Amino acid sequence: MPQYLAQINGENFILSKEEAHHLKVARYTLNQEIKIFDGLGKKYLARLTSMQGGEIIKPLPSLALKRNITLYFSAISRPATEELLDLCTQAGASTFCPVFSKFCDPNLLKKWETKQERWGQIVLASAKQCEIAKIPQILPPLTFDQAIKNLKIPGLICYEEEQKMPITEQIPSATNIALFIGPEGGYAEEEIALAKNYGVKPVTLGVNILRAQTAAACAAWALANL
Repeated sequence: MPQYLAQINGENFILSKEEAHHLKVARYTLNQEIKIFDGLGKKYLARLTSMQGGEIIKPLPSLALKRNITLYFSAISRPATEELLDLCTQAGASTFCPVFSKFCDPNLLKKWETKQERWGQIVLASAKQCEIAKIPQILPPLTFDQAIKNLKIPGLICYEEEQKMPITEQIPSATNIALFIGPEGGYAEEEIALAKNYGVKPVTLGVNILRAQTAAACAAWALANL
């Protein structure tokens, strides 16, 4: 049973036009039970009293991940970015922040408002499918320097030249962790030096060189779950 995003009003809920349309397409009928969530971390079993809403039956458990992961990913192509957002929402990332690093194309993040809306739809669809109670947040773009220098939480940076420090052996004990994933061309040496200078530790994901979206999903899952 998929879940639907709803506005919770006490013992009742209201669906948006989009969610009501999805119910209609899925052929739900009055008095049927559905799963709903508020997007902020709470889930419920509910009953439809109309095709726009209904009444809450009971809260449903929502298992928490071990850590909150903020994923700082360098700008990559549109298809790769959309795949990254989908996979990493499934894997457990709680916040996304696009980053301009040296070897990425600065034109990839033009028309940010349009992209943010599209990305929000992708993250929402993934959260609904995977029954994630809290929709990941999408932050405005930063330069790599800004992201590193303004960091307030422990951070790890996946680096293809790092061979000795597996990510599974460098997971901080903190609840909130920053994860940096580079573009197709990787990080510049000066970027890694800056990261180290600010306490962000380079880590490896193994012997194979992974695509950016694959690396992001693997690393996010490890940090959120292990």
